[in-house]
Amino acid sequence: MIKPWYIFPVLAASALVASAYWWQAEKDRWTPPVARKPDLPKVEPLQQHVSIRARQAIERPIFWTSRRPVAVDDKKNSLARELTQSRLTAVFESGLERVAILQRVDGSTLKITTETKPWRIESFDGRRATFVSADDGRVVRPLEAGSPAAVRTPQGAAVERARKPAPSQ
Repeated sequence: MIKPWYIFPVLAASALVASAYWWQAEKDRWTPPVARKPDLPKVEPLQQHVSIRARQAIERPIFWTSRRPVAVDDKKNSLARELTQSRLTAVFESGLERVAILQRVDGSTLKITTETKPWRIESFDGRRATFVSADDGRVVRPLEAGSPAAVRTPQGAAVERARKPAPSQ
């Protein structure tokens, strides 16, 4: 009697023989497909703008002796410079609110409160005011006595010289 499980190995062996024959018979008929180029959209190049640095380099070549850096006045440093050059003339306090009045070099006034940005007044001890910026910069200015007319400006110095009597010999 033939056992049924003998049929499975025989069927597997015959499948292997058939696939090996098919592989040998058909291997020479295969050809690679024709290469196709992808359909890409037409791209136009962007216009190149001349940057400011390139213009400055053309106008002022690097090895010229008269070459100087371009003065850039950014607001953050200009306000700090203005704060250090001005005179603290008054500080008004009411509760937690403070208002510092400073006189600029040109004679105009600058008002800084506890709410102003980027600089604000942090503390005042009666003689010195501490100003703090948003990026943790600190400037301490002393309270200066005197009238606003005592400010030394170029115009004020000329007027002061004209008012003084000439020294007599």
